[in-house]
Amino acid sequence: MFVKPFSLIIIYVLTIFNFTILLTPVLVTAIPLIEMTGGKIMIVNDKALHFVRIIIALLMFFVSFSMLLYLFFDFLFGFSVRSALKGSTRYDENEDYTFLDMIFSQVKSKFDERWARLYIKHSPEVNALAIGGLGRKYIVITDGIIKYYRTNTANEEEFLSALRSVMGHEMSHLINKDFLPALIIMVNQKITNFTSDLLGLAFRGVISLFTFFRITNRYVSTAMVLSYNLTNWIITSFNHYVIYNVYEFLRRFVSRSIEYRCDRQSGEAFGGYNMAFALSLMGKSGYFTIFSTHPSTYKRIEKVRNIEEKNGIITTPISSIISNYISMMFLITICLICAKTGQVDIMIKQYLVNNHEYIYDYIKYVIFLLKKMMVYR
Repeated sequence: MFVKPFSLIIIYVLTIFNFTILLTPVLVTAIPLIEMTGGKIMIVNDKALHFVRIIIALLMFFVSFSMLLYLFFDFLFGFSVRSALKGSTRYDENEDYTFLDMIFSQVKSKFDERWARLYIKHSPEVNALAIGGLGRKYIVITDGIIKYYRTNTANEEEFLSALRSVMGHEMSHLINKDFLPALIIMVNQKITNFTSDLLGLAFRGVISLFTFFRITNRYVSTAMVLSYNLTNWIITSFNHYVIYNVYEFLRRFVSRSIEYRCDRQSGEAFGGYNMAFALSLMGKSGYFTIFSTHPSTYKRIEKVRNIEEKNGIITTPISSIISNYISMMFLITICLICAKTGQVDIMIKQYLVNNHEYIYDYIKYVIFLLKKMMVYR
């Protein structure tokens, strides 16, 4: 029940460290404004302290808002799953796979997931996986697993039953949105890296201006640059070698419970015996998915073999629904809080609402110039 929320907590801890990397230029720039008073670290200027707070809030707002924007466009266009589908084609585009029609329809009907799509990956690897985004859901099975199951089953009924159970396992990943933590961390990493590069350039530009206008002398500027490089290197290295490794270890531990749940739901859909049979064909290793390192096949068989097939639709557990909802609401809440702290609403009112006529005229002028350029071409 607590597996999904725990995995999302891990994601947010990692996100905090990514934010720390972002804040490095701001913190280093504030070094000249810091002094020790009574054993306490203080920023000597109240206005400077207020400015630093706003900058930090704006950075966190920019990252959070950019993540939400990325997820929105991913929902519309599904570009996060395209790379994972390379080398794969829809099964119904090849007549050799028409035998999958019936069992895939049964899987979609049993899990009430009519928008899921089935792809075939042209690979000898014995594998099946679930690939998901906010707006798209795919089950991918390889040529390898189809040929392997056909070779190692006694008849067509056993063959199709085993494949259907594997599809049911992957469909459980999709209806529970097990891809969500990986999607959030991928989006966060992309936005954080992009923002960090921009801030690095801005930081060096500010230091150059400080030196040019003699706000700080050359030695202080050099010390600030070295401090930034050193701090950024330490945080990045700690993030890469410690945090990510801890995350991977905990993720693998958490994923075992997720795999047991997927086996159980497939067993409830098509019978525990059939799921156990599909697993037994794989020997000790078992097939794997992109989500996890699976628990041993023997343990999985023991847990699923006696599960009885249930009538009706296989539904998403309420704990998974709540954790998915909370994960998105948490991101939205952070975005709104940082927007308020960074005075984004005031900026919008001052620069957009009060100057909307000027902005409209400027946009019209830009469009006019673009049309002129098109005419001259």
